[in-house]
Amino acid sequence: MVTLDEYLEIQELAKQGLSKTEIARRLGRDRHTVAKYLKAVTGPPVGQIRRVRRRVLEQLADYLRRRLAQGCTNGKVLLREIQGQGYEGSYCTLKQFLKSLRDAERWRAEIRWEAPPGLYVQVDWGYFTAELPDHSLIRLYAFVFTLVYSRVMYVEWTTRTDMATLERCHEHAFTYIGGVPSYIVYDRMKTVMLGEDERGQVRFHSAFLDFAQYCGFTPKATPPNWPRGKGKVESGVKYVRRNFWQGLVTIGGVDDLNHRCREWLDNIAKPRVHGTTGRVTFEMLKEEGPQPVAGIHPYPAFPAVLKPVSRDCLISYGGWRYSVPAEWAGKSVWVRSVSGDRIVVSAKGQIISEQPPEPVLKRTVITDSHYVSLRGRPRLKPVRVMPRIEPPTLEVERRPLSEYEALLEVTR
Repeated sequence: MVTLDEYLEIQELAKQGLSKTEIARRLGRDRHTVAKYLKAVTGPPVGQIRRVRRRVLEQLADYLRRRLAQGCTNGKVLLREIQGQGYEGSYCTLKQFLKSLRDAERWRAEIRWEAPPGLYVQVDWGYFTAELPDHSLIRLYAFVFTLVYSRVMYVEWTTRTDMATLERCHEHAFTYIGGVPSYIVYDRMKTVMLGEDERGQVRFHSAFLDFAQYCGFTPKATPPNWPRGKGKVESGVKYVRRNFWQGLVTIGGVDDLNHRCREWLDNIAKPRVHGTTGRVTFEMLKEEGPQPVAGIHPYPAFPAVLKPVSRDCLISYGGWRYSVPAEWAGKSVWVRSVSGDRIVVSAKGQIISEQPPEPVLKRTVITDSHYVSLRGRPRLKPVRVMPRIEPPTLEVERRPLSEYEALLEVTR
């Protein structure tokens, strides 16, 4: 069986007047094969088969797109499903067709989205490497905070990306821009979100949710593997890498790096005319109008700890014992001291208990409402399991009545 290119070449050489033998010699084919395709009028059969299978797949394209959107990306699974709908082609043909669907989805036209002033900020970490005096390498992290409307950036350099560092960088960014936005968009940071539940809803870290509620913003998450969901801050990280980082020859440590980066922000980044908006970012910052940060105390740097809940619905924290709702007995919850004037208990992204700290050590604080679901419930009596002694089983020999009658005759 010949390819489509060979078939067309056979037809062209025949039009030039070459014999079947000469055509076969030039193409390295048998003379009978050349004769077969010179007689054919519909082209090589392989092309016909592939076109038929392609048409069948095009009829199933809507179904395949829907399954891909549902998260089924395994070609073998999709092959089994469409074979029941009349597909008789190979797995390779299906794989090529799925690739074309994915390519079309990857380059799908989209509506450009621009946020109104003061609402949205995008946050991400940039990863950089510096060389120490002993020629060893150290990893540095750039916290990049970009306002979506004005493109004003705040950048802070650290050597850690833990939650306490992330929260401190947020507070410095709020001070720099003069307020708190309504929403902040993140990718899949482990310090921000824990994953998704069975319904696909994002599960935010309860300790970070407490920080967000304290500051007055709502965290948002981008879909997985979708960097365009936070393209403004992605461009910001590239701008820092190409415009600031490449201009450094030596640095005197993280403090020196942050000092020089602040000068770069004030003298170069803020006064620049942005390539997309065509306006000076600092001038657009005046239109943002975020929530003012004046009067907001810094978030306490007490990390949340995971505590087990006892059978009597109590947790132990800081030398005190506090009650929590009864449905959390036997489970684990996050406990954190906020501002030194309240103890916040959270689980599954929601605050389940909040009360002031008890000034007396070794004291138990009971909230009656936590035990409402237990009142009126019958107490289960403990079941005692004791071994039972079985009586011995005696086997009695069975005799016919004639033997007893014979004994009676003897006694008479």
